[in-house]
Amino acid sequence: MNQSIAIIQARTGSTRTPGKALADISGIPMTEHIINRVKSAAVFDHIVLAVPDLASEAPLVEMAERLNIHSHQGPEEDVLARFIGAAEWVGAEQILRVCGDNPLIDIPLMIELFKEHSQSNADYTIVKDPIPLGTGSEMVRLSALQTISAATREAKYLEHVTSYFSDHSADYNVKKIPAPYYLRNMPLRLTVDTSEDLALIRHLYEKFHVSYLPVDLEQVILYLVNRPEIYGMNAHVEQKDWRTE
Repeated sequence: MNQSIAIIQARTGSTRTPGKALADISGIPMTEHIINRVKSAAVFDHIVLAVPDLASEAPLVEMAERLNIHSHQGPEEDVLARFIGAAEWVGAEQILRVCGDNPLIDIPLMIELFKEHSQSNADYTIVKDPIPLGTGSEMVRLSALQTISAATREAKYLEHVTSYFSDHSADYNVKKIPAPYYLRNMPLRLTVDTSEDLALIRHLYEKFHVSYLPVDLEQVILYLVNRPEIYGMNAHVEQKDWRTE
């Protein structure tokens, strides 16, 4: 069992911006943009949308079916169980974790993480450089997630799937790779947590989105670098810290 899976964790019940998973961005729901970006990487054996097992998530399940990918439903608060269940269901050992808040996840970085992780014996592969919030992803082995599930039932580790590695890095083989040059040390916020975040993303998609092609993140970064009036739209938003939630 050495197949790969990209798991996109999403839900409609956001606390800060309810319904953002289905928010319209250039005529397409936000989650659909994320799915299309993962599809364009074209290196994963499976793509699965992992959502809570609630009736309210029916629109996301229907979206997955329409876009010809799998969906997997599991406990709302135990995201770790959702990931393990999705990977076990399709028989995949190598997992790309994608957050459903990130409609500008970097495609070349996804591919590089997959290649480096697949060629190594790492349990967990991440980028070593600071990059804009919302552009990253990470690779992890199913077997490593299974050991975490067996070791702890602490809520923070169940909700934030890979946070256990931060606190127990010595117990695992963690590999760190360099980020693409255009992302390194760019203090930009490109995730969607608030209405201000969504406004910025909508502006960027309005400028750069072309039908049937993923937005080129390198172009976005170059556009933002010298436009503080644009990237400042959400610069004041404080990111929630999983350690203190």
